[in-house]
Amino acid sequence: MLFKPSTGWGGDWQPLDLENPVTFYYLTLACLVGVYAFLRRLLFSPFGRVLGGIRVNEHRLRAVGYRTFGYKLTAFTLAGALAGLAGYLWAAQTGFVNPELLGFHQSAHAIMMVILGGMGNFAGAIVGAFAFEYLLHVFKDLTKHWQLLMGGFIVLVVFVAPRGLIGLGDTLLQRRRRAQALVAESVPGGHHG
Repeated sequence: MLFKPSTGWGGDWQPLDLENPVTFYYLTLACLVGVYAFLRRLLFSPFGRVLGGIRVNEHRLRAVGYRTFGYKLTAFTLAGALAGLAGYLWAAQTGFVNPELLGFHQSAHAIMMVILGGMGNFAGAIVGAFAFEYLLHVFKDLTKHWQLLMGGFIVLVVFVAPRGLIGLGDTLLQRRRRAQALVAESVPGGHHG
């Protein structure tokens, strides 16, 4: 028997019907947008700047007078809360949570999503997650050796686009702008100087 979490606080009244796929989709989308906006805001806050400094050189920050342990503990707690939100959404979707979800395969999938999308970029993580899941379904439909195809694709992305799919998109956009600028300069009357 599956026990899915509810959105109510007891009783029969439920503000959201999580059994409805459309409602669940919009709840998940709202969580994605909310967490993305929160993390973007946090990244550019003084707290986020200190975390960036800890990542680059923790010893230097301690020498300047920052107590880095408290910042790291807060970041760890925040990561745990976001993982809890993800666990709640997983349980609401599937109706169960088991220890297998904490195994290496799920961790490896998360790492592959970040590498695929682009490390060091929140949007890259989102693009990587969508691309990974899409490719997972495509490759699983093609062959039972889908891991080989997925691994090969990720290695190809690392060689072709070391900054991930987001970085590849940025590179292609810059090339297109340069080509348009060259065309505009070569067209008579196209250069305004």
